[in-house]
Amino acid sequence: MEFPAALLTRLQVEDFIYREAALLDSWNIEAWLALFAEDSAYEVTPPGVEDPDRISRQSAYFLIGDDRKRLGHRVARLGQPDAHVESPRSKVRHVYSNVIIAEDDADEVRAYANFITFRTKRGTIEYFGRIRFVLARLDGSFLIRNKRVMMDIDALVPQGKVSILL
Repeated sequence: MEFPAALLTRLQVEDFIYREAALLDSWNIEAWLALFAEDSAYEVTPPGVEDPDRISRQSAYFLIGDDRKRLGHRVARLGQPDAHVESPRSKVRHVYSNVIIAEDDADEVRAYANFITFRTKRGTIEYFGRIRFVLARLDGSFLIRNKRVMMDIDALVPQGKVSILL
């Protein structure tokens, strides 16, 4: 039985982003960082914006707007035992669902997934919304070119901050 290419791509993308979530859940952030291409970006849009998929870092103040180098610094800082914001480390669970392939060409795949991230540290906090992944094809797998986290919240209350990787 032969499966349609679109189905195989969706399954490959789902497997990739589920593995990405597992790396975050296990706090294997160095391996998570290795999933990002050298020309990549990791973005968390501001809460309460009308169309977070279309805004740019030039027109809005993002909660996180890291290129690959800056993301590397963030990961190194979070990995230090004296990173007070995450000492002791939060326990997190990233749950992705409703994966949709929006665009698929020979070089890259643009996909969306709903997410909810549970963070437990002195109480439980939830982050939820939608993530846009732009994935570069690489030898039967992918590298992340862009991960844009778009939270469906009006403000960071009761979260207060984003000290974990979403």
